[in-house]
Amino acid sequence: MTALIVSLIVLGILGIIDSSFLLFKHMKKKPLICPLNNKCDIVTESKWSKIFFIRNEFLGILYYLFVIFCGILLLSNFDIKLYFLIGSFLALLFSIFLVYLQFKIIKNYCFYCLLSSLINLLIFLNLVAIK
Repeated sequence: MTALIVSLIVLGILGIIDSSFLLFKHMKKKPLICPLNNKCDIVTESKWSKIFFIRNEFLGILYYLFVIFCGILLLSNFDIKLYFLIGSFLALLFSIFLVYLQFKIIKNYCFYCLLSSLINLLIFLNLVAIK
């Protein structure tokens, strides 16, 4: 169980790195270079890049801080798994929605955004696996 909780914290740190990188590139107005030779900027600068005037990258950073905080609380034997599971499920639903937008509406995808969605899936699966 401890290994799963530590992996949640590691996934939270990876999510912060990914989201911070995207936010940094946006704020510096630097183009993203996609490792898969795609145009990430089409996705990250689309009208879907914000929700209620807040950039998705910033929401991601807040969520991953939440993941790290909850992981530390779980390590300290606080019983917050249900709330953590609900939060991660909502984040996973939002990620699925954003992936849908990339492939069906925007018709382009961002490697870094897909990486964030994968991290969210792994966070959720880790939480489900914790007894």
